[in-house]
Amino acid sequence: MSGQETYPSRRKARKHAVEVLYSAQARDEAPEAVLRDTAARLGWAKHPWFAFAREIVAGVADELEGLDELIASSSEHWTLDRMPRTDLAILRVGAWELEHETAPASVVVSEAVHLANELSTDRSGAFINGVLGRIAAQRA
Repeated sequence: MSGQETYPSRRKARKHAVEVLYSAQARDEAPEAVLRDTAARLGWAKHPWFAFAREIVAGVADELEGLDELIASSSEHWTLDRMPRTDLAILRVGAWELEHETAPASVVVSEAVHLANELSTDRSGAFINGVLGRIAAQRA
């Protein structure tokens, strides 16, 4: 698979992982169950990005408490309860990726900002950039 095919697949995986994590939080359901049900309903398993989306969702679900502590300690003057759910889902995906080095930190942050600009508020991109930037700096 060429780099051009991998990049959109990873971007789609991140976006769908964010959607699943958002839905799971909104419905107070297990992320893996939401992913399983959504994937079955929409036929996601046949897509090349699905394996990475499943890895992200499972990873975030397994490490949620630690990721939330990391996000909370890296966000100035914002508690998790004050964050828009979409932003929190994007931050969880980004923090998990930074912790597991799935891509260079600059790519993870850039992709998270792209998702925020697409899915959330006008201010979310800058906020997410700042929080994930602090997490990446701590990891360097």
